[in-house]
Amino acid sequence: MNVAVSGDRGCCLSQRLSDESYLFAVATGFGCIDGEPVASFALTHLRQRIQRAPKPRSVAAMLGSVVARVNDELHARSASHEDYVTAGASMTAVLLLRERAYLAHVGSTAAYLARDGAVVALTKNDAFEDGFGRPVLIRALGLTRTLDMPVSAFVLTPGDALVLAEHELPARAQRLVITFTGVREAEVPAPAGAHLGPSILTGVLATAVFYAMLSIR
Repeated sequence: MNVAVSGDRGCCLSQRLSDESYLFAVATGFGCIDGEPVASFALTHLRQRIQRAPKPRSVAAMLGSVVARVNDELHARSASHEDYVTAGASMTAVLLLRERAYLAHVGSTAAYLARDGAVVALTKNDAFEDGFGRPVLIRALGLTRTLDMPVSAFVLTPGDALVLAEHELPARAQRLVITFTGVREAEVPAPAGAHLGPSILTGVLATAVFYAMLSIR
């Protein structure tokens, strides 16, 4: 697997969980919790909870449960009540188990799959613009005490590229690009100056892949 992270590491998560599983996520939001930006808070709790999760019978159910617990924590600590919240986060997360990907999404972040020269949106935007052109979140972490977030599953094939973006494309968004080259690890030297996370096995030119996908969209 080749992975490269480009952009603000405060909004991106790349975590190797085991020899055959990885967690990738991107988040954005408004407000802070205990002085920490809500996006960073949500990603930290996602990583911690998924690392402590017991071995599941259903990977999709486990991911959904973990994200629901992140929502509970965020809602409880953001001075939330029926009519007002001080913090909320959009999040798109992918749990990769060998070649099978499990996707959880809520809010205005986005996921795209590039395959065979085509780019397909994997998520919908849970926001709309008000009369002043500002985004208004319909669904996000922390806005409600309970959150219904279905988890979808799909299989990656060699050559696929998965893009997790802070906003819908083609906005100039922070991005996390994951290129899948098969289950076996390849030994490719990382490009100089690449921003590599602790779970990255080898490097690819994420920015080049990202803008190439924009050009074929």
